[in-house]
Amino acid sequence: MSMNIESQALAAEPDQTPSSAVMLDDPRPGLNDTAELSDWLLKRYMVSNWDNQLVQRLEMVLKRDEDGNILSEPKRFQNETMGIAVTAPAREGKSFLVQQVLSKVLDEEIDVDKCGPSILYCRLRTDATVKGVYKDICAKTGFTTFPAQMTRAQANELATHRLKLKGIKIVILDEVHNLLKPSEPVNLFLKTFLQDGGGYCLITIGTTKLRSFIYDDPQNDELAGRLLDFQLEAFPRSDTVSMIGKAIQQLASDAGLKLNPTVSSDPYFSDRVYDGCKGSYGRCMRLIATSVVRAKEDGAVALDIEDFKATFELTFKHYNPVNPFEFPGWVDGTSAEADTSEVLFDNSQSDFRAKNKGRRVNKKVAR
Repeated sequence: MSMNIESQALAAEPDQTPSSAVMLDDPRPGLNDTAELSDWLLKRYMVSNWDNQLVQRLEMVLKRDEDGNILSEPKRFQNETMGIAVTAPAREGKSFLVQQVLSKVLDEEIDVDKCGPSILYCRLRTDATVKGVYKDICAKTGFTTFPAQMTRAQANELATHRLKLKGIKIVILDEVHNLLKPSEPVNLFLKTFLQDGGGYCLITIGTTKLRSFIYDDPQNDELAGRLLDFQLEAFPRSDTVSMIGKAIQQLASDAGLKLNPTVSSDPYFSDRVYDGCKGSYGRCMRLIATSVVRAKEDGAVALDIEDFKATFELTFKHYNPVNPFEFPGWVDGTSAEADTSEVLFDNSQSDFRAKNKGRRVNKKVAR
């Protein structure tokens, strides 16, 4: 029996998209606690079929019990373990995906500052070196005093000792593309976790640069055979647009906001989000969450197209110079030729705008 995260959305077949925007359990702060609620909204996790795809790979590299539940115990193939390489462009949500799925299926919270009972998460620095990563791993286990002239080999031995001492079974290395420098033996470094008695399940996270390093270079064929490829591929447009619409409804509801007719009566509003973010699922979810937070912090009672327009202008114009929320009509990536303002701005909008006049402004800059 295959393991599923406790959600109907994750019971979908591999080629299906979840039927609803389901989110993992996380108690919501009170609606009047704007600061805490904003933080909570920005950390909300929207389940997608990527979760199922990651679970399928975890089932290949980790043991399962008699009920099909995944265990934090690596499978050994001729005394060697395997891992997963999770890759996607920047800002796609790959790190959060890994953290949320593993936390759920293994019932173990992933602490980014220190190791847990069986999982160690380490985010590589921009100027990462192999020896530096070993030292960071040691620090995650509580060991921070190092010899002044410690070599890379000594750092390796110390990190391995600390991991075994803490009972770590799964090592997550994030931002691994930061390590891809000619001076660093990345291939040997990664293989060390999977062979030589390491016995860990290694999960690497990085951009497409990491994927090219592992799977496109013939010199790394051995490493590629030990890391299951998990490239976060874009969902079909129709599926993503559907998830966008449900995410808008869910997050607005979570924030205690209604939907202004500029959002709810626009049949192509989700297409605006999709096209503005160029189909990037992670960016779509980020745009929705930050727009909802903006409305909430402004004291609005309804989520308005202006919230998306302002948020996009400030945070996404570097990515896409065309702000899709500036146009009165929008159909599948283009400004509609016909004026659809009668559909988008019906008479009921005046009630919302009257209620929204009380939006807060920053008193430090307002005059």
